[in-house]
Amino acid sequence: MATFTMTFKDALDLDPEIESVILAGYPLFDEAHRGELNRKIRNHFWNQEIGQETLSMFRLALFRKLDEIMPVMNQQYEISAIKFNQLETVRITNEQVTANNTTSAGAATSDTTSDAKSRAVAQQLPQTMLSGNGDYATSAQDNVSDTTATGASTENSTVAQEGTGNNTTSGFQGNPAMMLLQYRQSLVNVDMMIIEELKELFMLLWSNGDEFTERNNYFGYYTFS
Repeated sequence: MATFTMTFKDALDLDPEIESVILAGYPLFDEAHRGELNRKIRNHFWNQEIGQETLSMFRLALFRKLDEIMPVMNQQYEISAIKFNQLETVRITNEQVTANNTTSAGAATSDTTSDAKSRAVAQQLPQTMLSGNGDYATSAQDNVSDTTATGASTENSTVAQEGTGNNTTSGFQGNPAMMLLQYRQSLVNVDMMIIEELKELFMLLWSNGDEFTERNNYFGYYTFS
């Protein structure tokens, strides 16, 4: 039973838009996580009294607080979601890319011309004495040849070569036990960081059973766009 204002449970019962509008509309890095975070907020503050005089003021304070803190908290969520090897302090990656293109072209032309001329003369001696310069040829043969040769050749070639290579070196330096200890100390619970920020919206007092205010004073509410 509330003593000074009303419990968070009563606020949710009296004003369903706290859950359907405010808790359903603040910016969050992943919508799949909204249900879990809202469950933790409800369970944590369920029996605690709101720290504002009216329900309308509480709605406005809750909307404003979530709107102010969630941009930074969303970055905390994204950092916490990064996966890495806790015992890896060194990672060096070398990437090599090679590209070779070779082009060769050649042309050759040859011209060859040859001329040949020959004559063969045969003389058969007569059976009688030759007189004076009366030598006579009995046969003759002339040989004439012409040879012409022309040649041309062309050669073109292209060679393309490409390659990619990766080399990764990883490991750690230092004491692995100390590295694990430092990693554990760096862990954060972002959900609880949000709840800690919301504590200022509540009285943080336990009820003593006495009622100083009446519930019907808290039906005013603020409309959010």
